[in-house]
Amino acid sequence: MKKTILVVIAGVLMFSCNKEKKEQETLETTKTPEVENTKEEAGSAEINWDQIPDLKDIGNFPFLKAPKDLKISNEKDGLSEIFDFETMQNYTGSSVYSTEGKLGILNFEGDQGKDFNQKFFDKSVYDYFDKIGAKKIYQGEFPENESDRAKLEKNMWSGKHRTTGLVRESGSPFGVYAFKNNGKKYVANIQSNSAQGNIFIMELQGFEQTIEKYSAAQMKADIDKTGKVVLHLNFDTDKATLQPDAEKVVEEILALLKSDATLKLSIEGHKDNSGSKERNQTLSTERANTVMYALAGKGIDIKRLKAKGFGSEKPLKANDTEANKAENRRVELIKI
Repeated sequence: MKKTILVVIAGVLMFSCNKEKKEQETLETTKTPEVENTKEEAGSAEINWDQIPDLKDIGNFPFLKAPKDLKISNEKDGLSEIFDFETMQNYTGSSVYSTEGKLGILNFEGDQGKDFNQKFFDKSVYDYFDKIGAKKIYQGEFPENESDRAKLEKNMWSGKHRTTGLVRESGSPFGVYAFKNNGKKYVANIQSNSAQGNIFIMELQGFEQTIEKYSAAQMKADIDKTGKVVLHLNFDTDKATLQPDAEKVVEEILALLKSDATLKLSIEGHKDNSGSKERNQTLSTERANTVMYALAGKGIDIKRLKAKGFGSEKPLKANDTEANKAENRRVELIKI
Protein backbone atom coordinates (compact mmCIF):
# COMPACT_ATOMS: atom_id res chain seq x y z
CA MET A 1 0.00 0.00 0.00
CA LYS A 2 2.74 2.42 0.97
CA LYS A 3 4.57 1.55 -2.22
CA THR A 4 1.49 2.39 -4.29
CA ILE A 5 1.08 5.76 -2.53
CA LEU A 6 4.72 6.66 -3.16
CA VAL A 7 4.38 5.85 -6.85
CA VAL A 8 1.28 8.08 -7.11
CA ILE A 9 3.03 10.97 -5.30
CA ALA A 10 6.07 10.63 -7.56
CA GLY A 11 3.85 10.72 -10.63
CA VAL A 12 2.08 13.86 -9.41
CA LEU A 13 5.39 15.58 -8.75
CA MET A 14 6.75 14.64 -12.18
CA PHE A 15 3.53 15.93 -13.84
CA SER A 16 3.74 19.18 -11.88
CA CYS A 17 7.40 19.71 -12.77
CA ASN A 18 6.79 18.98 -16.43
CA LYS A 19 3.85 21.38 -16.46
CA GLU A 20 5.88 24.18 -14.89
CA LYS A 21 8.73 23.54 -17.32
CA LYS A 22 6.39 23.73 -20.33
CA GLU A 23 4.75 26.89 -18.99
CA GLN A 24 8.16 28.45 -18.50
CA GLU A 25 9.24 27.47 -22.02
CA THR A 26 6.01 28.92 -23.43
CA LEU A 27 6.55 32.17 -21.51
CA GLU A 28 10.13 32.49 -22.76
CA THR A 29 9.14 31.95 -26.38
CA THR A 30 6.23 34.42 -26.32
CA LYS A 31 7.57 37.30 -24.24
CA THR A 32 9.04 40.35 -26.03
CA PRO A 33 12.85 40.19 -26.34
CA GLU A 34 14.75 42.75 -24.33
CA VAL A 35 15.95 45.76 -26.34
CA GLU A 36 19.53 46.78 -25.82
CA ASN A 37 19.77 50.28 -24.36
CA THR A 38 21.14 52.84 -26.80
CA LYS A 39 22.38 56.35 -26.25
CA GLU A 40 19.63 58.88 -26.77
CA GLU A 41 20.11 61.00 -29.86
CA ALA A 42 21.09 64.62 -29.23
CA GLY A 43 18.39 66.04 -31.48
CA SER A 44 15.82 65.37 -34.20
CA ALA A 45 15.60 66.00 -37.92
CA GLU A 46 13.69 69.21 -37.28
CA ILE A 47 14.03 72.01 -34.75
CA ASN A 48 10.89 72.35 -32.63
CA TRP A 49 10.60 76.10 -32.57
CA ASP A 50 7.91 75.97 -29.90
CA GLN A 51 10.66 74.84 -27.53
CA ILE A 52 13.23 77.43 -28.64
CA PRO A 53 13.62 80.41 -26.25
CA ASP A 54 12.68 83.94 -27.29
CA LEU A 55 15.62 86.03 -26.07
CA LYS A 56 15.37 89.64 -24.95
CA ASP A 57 17.90 92.47 -24.73
CA ILE A 58 20.61 90.78 -26.78
CA GLY A 59 21.17 93.62 -29.23
CA ASN A 60 20.90 93.45 -33.00
CA PHE A 61 22.02 90.96 -35.66
CA PRO A 62 24.58 89.32 -35.42
CA PHE A 63 24.16 89.71 -31.62
CA LEU A 64 27.81 89.46 -30.54
CA LYS A 65 31.21 91.14 -30.83
CA ALA A 66 34.75 89.82 -30.78
CA PRO A 67 36.12 88.83 -27.34
CA LYS A 68 39.32 90.34 -25.97
CA ASP A 69 42.49 89.70 -28.01
CA LEU A 70 40.46 88.52 -31.03
CA LYS A 71 38.99 90.46 -33.93
CA ILE A 72 36.49 89.90 -36.72
CA SER A 73 38.43 89.92 -39.98
CA ASN A 74 37.28 92.35 -42.72
CA GLU A 75 34.69 93.57 -40.23
CA LYS A 76 31.83 95.72 -41.48
CA ASP A 77 28.67 96.17 -39.43
CA GLY A 78 29.89 93.39 -37.14
CA LEU A 79 30.33 90.84 -39.94
CA SER A 80 33.03 89.52 -42.24
CA GLU A 81 30.51 88.60 -44.95
CA ILE A 82 26.78 89.06 -45.46
CA PHE A 83 24.46 87.21 -47.87
CA ASP A 84 20.94 88.54 -48.34
CA PHE A 85 19.59 85.08 -49.10
CA GLU A 86 21.33 81.74 -48.66
CA THR A 87 20.77 78.18 -47.50
CA MET A 88 22.47 76.52 -44.52
CA GLN A 89 22.55 72.89 -43.38
CA ASN A 90 22.36 72.36 -39.61
CA TYR A 91 23.18 69.12 -37.79
CA THR A 92 20.70 68.34 -35.00
CA GLY A 93 22.47 65.30 -33.58
CA SER A 94 20.52 62.77 -35.61
CA SER A 95 19.96 64.37 -38.99
CA VAL A 96 20.43 67.56 -41.00
CA TYR A 97 17.93 70.43 -40.86
CA SER A 98 18.01 72.82 -43.84
CA THR A 99 17.28 76.54 -43.37
CA GLU A 100 17.27 79.55 -45.66
CA GLY A 101 17.43 83.27 -45.09
CA LYS A 102 19.91 86.09 -44.39
CA LEU A 103 23.35 84.70 -43.56
CA GLY A 104 26.02 86.55 -41.62
CA ILE A 105 29.56 85.17 -41.33
CA LEU A 106 32.03 86.16 -38.63
CA ASN A 107 35.65 85.07 -39.15
CA PHE A 108 37.78 85.51 -36.02
CA GLU A 109 41.54 85.90 -35.87
CA GLY A 110 44.12 87.15 -33.39
CA ASP A 111 44.15 90.91 -32.70
CA GLN A 112 47.10 93.27 -32.44
CA GLY A 113 49.55 90.71 -33.77
CA LYS A 114 48.52 88.03 -31.28
CA ASP A 115 48.03 84.43 -32.32
CA PHE A 116 44.56 82.97 -32.48
CA ASN A 117 43.71 80.95 -29.35
CA GLN A 118 41.24 78.16 -30.16
CA LYS A 119 40.47 77.23 -26.55
CA PHE A 120 39.83 80.87 -25.64
CA PHE A 121 37.58 81.33 -28.66
CA ASP A 122 35.54 78.19 -27.90
CA LYS A 123 35.20 79.06 -24.21
CA SER A 124 34.14 82.63 -24.99
CA VAL A 125 31.62 81.87 -27.73
CA TYR A 126 29.93 78.78 -26.26
CA ASP A 127 29.74 80.43 -22.85
CA TYR A 128 28.17 83.53 -24.43
CA PHE A 129 25.43 81.59 -26.24
CA ASP A 130 24.75 79.53 -23.12
CA LYS A 131 24.45 82.60 -20.90
CA ILE A 132 22.09 84.53 -23.18
CA GLY A 133 19.82 81.48 -23.11
CA ALA A 134 20.16 80.13 -26.66
CA LYS A 135 19.22 76.48 -27.10
CA LYS A 136 22.20 74.22 -27.81
CA ILE A 137 21.12 71.80 -30.52
CA TYR A 138 24.43 69.98 -30.99
CA GLN A 139 28.10 70.13 -30.07
CA GLY A 140 30.72 67.65 -31.23
CA GLU A 141 32.53 66.20 -34.20
CA PHE A 142 31.24 65.69 -37.73
CA PRO A 143 28.69 62.85 -37.90
CA GLU A 144 29.78 59.40 -39.05
CA ASN A 145 26.88 59.10 -41.49
CA GLU A 146 28.27 59.86 -44.95
CA SER A 147 24.96 61.27 -46.19
CA ASP A 148 24.83 63.79 -43.34
CA ARG A 149 28.49 64.65 -43.86
CA ALA A 150 27.89 65.36 -47.54
CA LYS A 151 25.01 67.70 -46.69
CA LEU A 152 27.05 69.61 -44.11
CA GLU A 153 29.91 70.04 -46.54
CA LYS A 154 27.54 72.07 -48.73
CA ASN A 155 27.97 74.80 -46.11
CA MET A 156 30.62 76.65 -48.10
CA TRP A 157 30.11 80.26 -49.17
CA SER A 158 32.18 82.51 -51.45
CA GLY A 159 32.02 86.12 -50.31
CA LYS A 160 33.77 89.35 -51.24
CA HIS A 161 36.85 88.54 -49.16
CA ARG A 162 37.12 84.77 -48.91
CA THR A 163 35.44 81.38 -49.20
CA THR A 164 34.56 79.82 -45.88
CA GLY A 165 32.23 77.24 -44.37
CA LEU A 166 31.97 74.12 -42.22
CA VAL A 167 34.91 71.80 -42.78
CA ARG A 168 35.48 68.16 -41.85
CA GLU A 169 38.91 67.91 -40.30
CA SER A 170 40.45 66.66 -37.09
CA GLY A 171 40.52 69.15 -34.25
CA SER A 172 37.59 71.13 -35.68
CA PRO A 173 34.45 70.28 -33.69
CA PHE A 174 31.38 72.41 -34.22
CA GLY A 175 28.26 73.49 -32.38
CA VAL A 176 24.71 74.49 -33.35
CA TYR A 177 22.46 76.88 -31.42
CA ALA A 178 18.94 78.14 -32.05
CA PHE A 179 17.01 81.06 -30.59
CA LYS A 180 14.28 83.58 -31.35
CA ASN A 181 14.35 87.36 -31.08
CA ASN A 182 11.69 89.96 -31.90
CA GLY A 183 9.53 87.42 -33.72
CA LYS A 184 12.37 86.09 -35.89
CA LYS A 185 14.18 82.74 -35.80
CA TYR A 186 17.95 82.28 -35.77
CA VAL A 187 20.36 79.37 -36.12
CA ALA A 188 24.10 79.69 -35.44
CA ASN A 189 26.86 77.25 -36.40
CA ILE A 190 30.18 77.61 -34.59
CA GLN A 191 33.47 75.99 -35.60
CA SER A 192 37.13 76.56 -34.85
CA ASN A 193 40.57 75.12 -35.46
CA SER A 194 44.06 76.09 -34.36
CA ALA A 195 44.20 78.98 -36.83
CA GLN A 196 40.77 80.62 -36.77
CA GLY A 197 37.21 80.60 -35.45
CA ASN A 198 34.01 80.99 -37.45
CA ILE A 199 30.38 81.74 -36.65
CA PHE A 200 27.71 81.32 -39.31
CA ILE A 201 24.46 82.90 -38.13
CA MET A 202 21.26 82.83 -40.14
CA GLU A 203 18.07 84.83 -39.78
CA LEU A 204 15.44 82.47 -41.15
CA GLN A 205 13.06 83.75 -43.78
CA GLY A 206 11.04 82.17 -46.52
CA PHE A 207 11.91 82.99 -50.10
CA GLU A 208 9.73 85.78 -51.48
CA GLN A 209 9.28 85.68 -55.23
CA THR A 210 9.55 89.24 -56.55
CA ILE A 211 9.63 88.46 -60.27
CA GLU A 212 6.26 89.24 -61.82
CA LYS A 213 4.74 87.41 -64.74
CA TYR A 214 5.02 89.25 -68.05
CA SER A 215 1.97 89.69 -70.24
CA ALA A 216 2.03 90.29 -73.98
CA ALA A 217 0.87 93.86 -73.37
CA GLN A 218 3.73 94.51 -70.92
CA MET A 219 6.23 93.03 -73.35
CA LYS A 220 4.98 95.29 -76.14
CA ALA A 221 5.24 98.33 -73.88
CA ASP A 222 8.84 97.46 -72.98
CA ILE A 223 9.84 96.86 -76.60
CA ASP A 224 8.24 100.13 -77.71
CA LYS A 225 10.12 101.94 -74.94
CA THR A 226 13.54 100.24 -74.78
CA GLY A 227 13.62 97.82 -77.69
CA LYS A 228 13.87 94.77 -75.44
CA VAL A 229 12.19 92.63 -72.78
CA VAL A 230 14.00 91.03 -69.83
CA LEU A 231 12.41 87.74 -68.74
CA HIS A 232 13.29 85.48 -65.82
CA LEU A 233 12.14 82.10 -67.07
CA ASN A 234 12.36 79.02 -64.89
CA PHE A 235 14.16 76.03 -66.41
CA ASP A 236 14.96 72.68 -64.84
CA THR A 237 18.25 72.82 -62.94
CA ASP A 238 21.24 72.65 -65.30
CA LYS A 239 18.89 71.89 -68.20
CA ALA A 240 17.13 73.73 -71.01
CA THR A 241 13.70 72.31 -70.20
CA LEU A 242 11.01 74.91 -69.52
CA GLN A 243 9.12 74.58 -66.27
CA PRO A 244 5.29 74.97 -66.38
CA ASP A 245 5.27 78.63 -65.31
CA ALA A 246 7.85 79.45 -68.00
CA GLU A 247 5.71 77.73 -70.63
CA LYS A 248 2.94 80.20 -69.76
CA VAL A 249 5.31 83.09 -70.41
CA VAL A 250 6.18 81.58 -73.81
CA GLU A 251 2.45 81.70 -74.57
CA GLU A 252 2.55 85.45 -73.88
CA ILE A 253 5.54 85.84 -76.24
CA LEU A 254 3.50 83.95 -78.83
CA ALA A 255 0.60 86.37 -78.36
CA LEU A 256 2.99 89.31 -78.76
CA LEU A 257 4.34 87.98 -82.04
CA LYS A 258 0.86 87.23 -83.35
CA SER A 259 -0.28 90.75 -82.53
CA ASP A 260 2.43 92.26 -84.76
CA ALA A 261 3.30 90.23 -87.84
CA THR A 262 6.25 92.54 -88.62
CA LEU A 263 7.99 92.04 -85.25
CA LYS A 264 11.23 90.07 -85.31
CA LEU A 265 13.05 89.01 -82.15
CA SER A 266 16.51 87.93 -81.12
CA ILE A 267 16.15 85.57 -78.15
CA GLU A 268 19.25 85.83 -75.97
CA GLY A 269 20.10 83.58 -73.01
CA HIS A 270 22.17 84.69 -70.00
CA LYS A 271 23.53 82.93 -66.89
CA ASP A 272 25.13 83.88 -63.59
CA ASN A 273 28.74 82.93 -62.86
CA SER A 274 27.95 79.63 -61.09
CA GLY A 275 29.65 76.74 -62.85
CA SER A 276 32.27 76.80 -65.57
CA LYS A 277 32.37 79.43 -68.30
CA GLU A 278 32.00 76.76 -70.97
CA ARG A 279 28.95 75.18 -69.33
CA ASN A 280 27.27 78.57 -68.84
CA GLN A 281 27.81 79.39 -72.51
CA THR A 282 26.35 76.08 -73.65
CA LEU A 283 23.38 76.21 -71.29
CA SER A 284 22.43 79.80 -72.13
CA THR A 285 22.49 78.95 -75.83
CA GLU A 286 20.39 75.82 -75.34
CA ARG A 287 17.80 77.75 -73.33
CA ALA A 288 17.53 80.47 -75.97
CA ASN A 289 17.04 77.77 -78.60
CA THR A 290 14.36 76.11 -76.47
CA VAL A 291 12.31 79.30 -76.46
CA MET A 292 12.85 79.89 -80.19
CA TYR A 293 11.83 76.37 -81.22
CA ALA A 294 8.86 76.41 -78.84
CA LEU A 295 7.56 79.52 -80.65
CA ALA A 296 8.28 78.02 -84.06
CA GLY A 297 6.43 74.88 -83.02
CA LYS A 298 3.40 77.00 -82.23
CA GLY A 299 3.27 78.50 -85.74
CA ILE A 300 5.66 81.45 -85.70
CA ASP A 301 7.84 81.67 -88.84
CA ILE A 302 11.35 80.84 -87.60
CA LYS A 303 12.72 83.46 -90.02
CA ARG A 304 11.35 86.04 -87.57
CA LEU A 305 13.49 84.61 -84.78
CA LYS A 306 17.13 84.30 -83.81
CA ALA A 307 18.68 82.63 -80.75
CA LYS A 308 22.01 83.22 -79.03
CA GLY A 309 23.61 82.51 -75.66
CA PHE A 310 26.03 84.79 -73.81
CA GLY A 311 26.79 82.66 -70.76
CA SER A 312 27.82 84.87 -67.85
CA GLU A 313 29.48 87.55 -70.02
CA LYS A 314 26.78 90.22 -69.60
CA PRO A 315 25.56 90.31 -65.97
CA LEU A 316 22.97 92.90 -64.98
CA LYS A 317 24.38 92.97 -61.45
CA ALA A 318 27.46 91.77 -59.60
CA ASN A 319 27.27 88.03 -58.88
CA ASP A 320 27.85 88.60 -55.16
CA THR A 321 24.49 87.53 -53.70
CA GLU A 322 21.91 84.87 -54.52
CA ALA A 323 19.37 87.59 -55.29
CA ASN A 324 21.71 89.23 -57.81
CA LYS A 325 22.53 85.88 -59.39
CA ALA A 326 18.81 85.27 -59.87
CA GLU A 327 18.58 88.60 -61.72
CA ASN A 328 21.43 87.58 -64.02
CA ARG A 329 19.78 84.29 -64.98
CA ARG A 330 17.48 85.57 -67.71
CA VAL A 331 16.27 85.50 -71.30
CA GLU A 332 16.11 88.77 -73.21
CA LEU A 333 13.94 89.47 -76.23
CA ILE A 334 15.65 92.04 -78.45
CA LYS A 335 13.77 93.72 -81.29
CA ILE A 336 15.55 93.19 -84.58
